[in-house]
Amino acid sequence: MAISSVYVICDNMEALAELCAGAKSVADKVTAVIFGDEAAAKSVCGADAVRYCPVGEGASPEDWTGAIADEIKKEASAAVFVNNSIRGRCIAGKLAARLDTAVMTNAADLCEEDGKLVCSRTVYGGTAHRKQAFSGAYGVFTFGGGAFEPAADAAAASDVAVMPGAPASSYKRVALHEKKEVGVNLAVAKRIVDVGRGLAKEEDLEMCRQLASVLGAEVGCSRPVAENNKWLPKTSYMGITGVQVKPDLILVLGVSGQVQHIGGINKSKVIVAVNKDKAAPIFKNADFGLVGDIYKVVPALIEKLS
Repeated sequence: MAISSVYVICDNMEALAELCAGAKSVADKVTAVIFGDEAAAKSVCGADAVRYCPVGEGASPEDWTGAIADEIKKEASAAVFVNNSIRGRCIAGKLAARLDTAVMTNAADLCEEDGKLVCSRTVYGGTAHRKQAFSGAYGVFTFGGGAFEPAADAAAASDVAVMPGAPASSYKRVALHEKKEVGVNLAVAKRIVDVGRGLAKEEDLEMCRQLASVLGAEVGCSRPVAENNKWLPKTSYMGITGVQVKPDLILVLGVSGQVQHIGGINKSKVIVAVNKDKAAPIFKNADFGLVGDIYKVVPALIEKLS
């Protein structure tokens, strides 16, 4: 193995299984670090050990970074995997500062080369991939959803304990306003209907949802649909800065095919694109392409597949 120990730190339990599977592929020992209680820690599968960090009312997971760094430093060398969420990136940065290292953000994959952990990252707006490796004792990586396949037969860890040390209360939460967004986990979806700016209005999402229903698929979108139009939750957009997916089938509707979006869907096994612009870049990345109006193609598909 390139490294003996990997610490997986995650504020999202859904992403934990993926990161543990990725860590297992490159390390002899995997320690998962979660923010919660003992019961949550005992439900974690895929790690050799679990350390849980209790987070009290008004406190923050970031308060535990000092104690986590001290625990990591007990190893002569170690890698740290963190999920690529807003909080995850904050934790990654704080840990890197304490470990005197850097953060490789949004790594696409990981492998072993010449005894080192090497990650691939998308650069220059998605037009190229760069391979990078740490030369020091510690390294911090952040991974988005879909980077690894979760293990189907992962067992619960027998070594479960509270994280040694104590949180450093740097600030206190005084209010909590939860967003009402309800998203799907596109990273594990086997079929996806991908909606782009070719859709004229929000009400037309219904026909895309109907198509997804007959296909047994989930609905995702390009970044402008979620961030600019706000027609779908931000957790639904795919791209270099969004969710990176690798379904068996993705049906791309009205998506131009800019590199930012392609970087999130190019690992799909089969890409089928529908766009009325025959010069749209999406066709260069599709396995099958149909030049046509989605307002005619989608209803026809629903009728045929129902």
